[in-house]
Order: sequence, then structure tokens, then C-alpha cells
Amino acid sequence: MLRKTLLSLAALSAIAGGVLGGAGAAVAATSPVGASGILDSGVNFSEPDGSQGINGDAGQCIAVSLSKTGSFEFVSGTMTLWTGANCNTGQATVISSDVADLPVIGFGQTRSIFVGDNAPKVSAVGASAILDSGINFSEPDGSQGIGGNVGDVINVGIPETGSIQFVSGTLTLFTGQNATGKSIVIKADVANLGTLGFGNTKSIRIGAVA
Repeated sequence: MLRKTLLSLAALSAIAGGVLGGAGAAVAATSPVGASGILDSGVNFSEPDGSQGINGDAGQCIAVSLSKTGSFEFVSGTMTLWTGANCNTGQATVISSDVADLPVIGFGQTRSIFVGDNAPKVSAVGASAILDSGINFSEPDGSQGIGGNVGDVINVGIPETGSIQFVSGTLTLFTGQNATGKSIVIKADVANLGTLGFGNTKSIRIGAVA
């Protein structure tokens, strides 16, 4: 915990250093606003194999030294996670807030982080899936087909949402109707949405939230 606190303070100091100069007098920033956070090796902000402080200026690519990436906390600013090296290979997802479980969105082995948003534009083809009322792709109270073009918002009509399968493309789940409330981006089947806090999903947006 002490190490994590020091990492967080170091990240904040680095950002503050770009705004304050001399004897603490305010000066004009000489570089674009960056981003910072702490990348943890375990889910739920645990660090069984350590953690890594992330911070940099806009446009910078940071290599990840952890063998596994479980969660991301104290996120300030916008960053793009990449499963490949050099911030331009593999899959990418953009985050601007803490993420408690990176593996569930396919980023359990993040290899590089871009400060800012350099993710490829989402295809206009859209996405589709089947939302089931029970966990493990069961449907005790039915299921709902999800599909549409990027940007479309579908309100959920089943009382509970236990799992989602046959996911093709990128979907953003929301706890409120009309794309409101808490959200999470998924790109693969999820057998138990309840463990992510989305057992009562109310709406789904096609594509990732900007």
C-alpha cells in the first residue's frame, strides 16, 4: 500500500511540475496535459505481482513491464491500452476512469499504453449479441437479440441480465436506460454479468463510449 501511495504521489507531482515553475509560481504549461494512473497486476486493485505507475504527456507511448495486468486505478486523463507493443499493435481500448477487472474486457496482458486516444476508429458495421436472463448463457426469463450500427442505443427488455453470448464487435453496457449510469465495454462473451455489477443491464450502445 505504501508503494502504491508513493506511485500515486509521484504521478501527481509529475503533472504538477508541468504547471508550476521556479519557486512555485504559476507559469504557462509548456506541454499538453497528460494522464496518469496505477496499473495493478491483480484484479480489484490488488498487486500479487506488483504494480506500475503510469504517467506521461499527451502522445507518449509507455511500455508495460508487468507480466499480467489485472486492474487500473487512480486514473486521471485519457489513455489507450494496447495488447501489443509500441501502442499500435494488437487490440486497443480507451479508458478515462478506474477499471477493476481488465481481463474481463480482454486486457489482462496489456503491453503498452498511449497517453491520449489513438485507438482505431470503430467500424460502422456495428455489433451484435444475444443477452440472456440467466448466467452461463441460460434463459430462465428469456433472452434478447442485440444488434445495430455504431452509435445505436438499445434499451433492454428482459428483467435480469445474467450473461451475454455470440458477441460480435464492441458493445457498451449501461446500468440505466438510454445509455446512462455505470458502463462497461465488452468485446467477448461474458458468462456471469452479475460479477461485473451488470446483472441488471438496462441499455446497450453499439460501439465503445467516446
